[in-house]
Amino acid sequence: MNAKSTRWATVAFLISLAGFTSGVAEEPFDPEDPAEVIEVAIALDTSGSMKSLIDAARLTLWDVVNELALLDPAPQLRVALLSYGSGKNPRDSGWVRVEVPLTTDLDLVSQRMFQLEPGGGKEYVGRVLQAAVEQLAWTDSPDTIKMVFIAGNESADQDPESDLHSLAIDAMGKDLQVHAVFCGQPANPDAESWKELAEMASGQFAAIDHRAAALLAETPFDKEMAELGAALNQTYVPLGEAGQGRLDVQAAQDKNAQSLSAATAATRAQTKAGPLYSQQWDLVDALESGRIDLYEIDDAELPEALREMTDAELEFHIQQQSEKRLEIREQILRLSAQRRDHVAKQAAKKKLDGSSTFDGVVRGAIRKQVEEKGFRSEAP
Repeated sequence: MNAKSTRWATVAFLISLAGFTSGVAEEPFDPEDPAEVIEVAIALDTSGSMKSLIDAARLTLWDVVNELALLDPAPQLRVALLSYGSGKNPRDSGWVRVEVPLTTDLDLVSQRMFQLEPGGGKEYVGRVLQAAVEQLAWTDSPDTIKMVFIAGNESADQDPESDLHSLAIDAMGKDLQVHAVFCGQPANPDAESWKELAEMASGQFAAIDHRAAALLAETPFDKEMAELGAALNQTYVPLGEAGQGRLDVQAAQDKNAQSLSAATAATRAQTKAGPLYSQQWDLVDALESGRIDLYEIDDAELPEALREMTDAELEFHIQQQSEKRLEIREQILRLSAQRRDHVAKQAAKKKLDGSSTFDGVVRGAIRKQVEEKGFRSEAP
């Protein structure tokens, strides 16, 4: 494989695409069809009283993604995560932090969600909206679905250095819809400023009890789905130390999901089997997408067990991993369909609609906008 040793530049470029060299970097993004792109920024209040809200976001992240995976045509999904209201965030930014810029790396979003720690601070909704509008690299096309969800439990207009009306105009100038999620009763006086923000930014207002927001139905299919999701990890071939690090993150997010509930682990497995889960550090995905040529890889960037393989042996191994991954994915998706049907029947039986939960609000707003853009969904 000597011919590969002089072509390290291609692999270095591939790794840079995944944002490994600088931690959390904005990944280059140039969609072929902006009309099939969905971008969602989630801004969570991480002040001391918001632990239940953070837990709800962790619990239901994968379930929301899975609903998007059922859309036709299958979209490209980018998600950003912002936090505000924690004294651990920088004072000079108004206690706001962009935890993850818009990215296709859903494991990174999950990783950062589990690293959020609530703590006292100033809850400046205006400042976090400003960060979402100005600091995130939104796709520059009116055809792209672009949404910001801001959730918190204090007045939205208390920021002394920002004007919600001006920020709403700036958001609409980038074709962003801003959805305001007030964690409290709709009759609370603080809710009024959230309603006004949603109206000004062409979004939706919702009031939820964040303490009761972390709900996800469990089913008889969850255990097997989680086990298959773990088996998927064995089909990934990481490139370099950075790739190995991301493989470790993948396994860690499996454990994080399992720590919450069997249902969360199952919905994460469904995401991993679906079209919205692609890892740029993985050689199998990179070859299938055409991002790299097998014969341009430096041996040193391969896992140690593969470095002594001939070109033919390596090609055969990658093909085996691809076929195994496809087989496991098909099993998960078959169980996912049964799981979805089971959940829908149980919800109908118990007359539950989930509209007052955090994920229900996110799901409802996304569903409304994708339908307006002409997407069709298999979701019940």
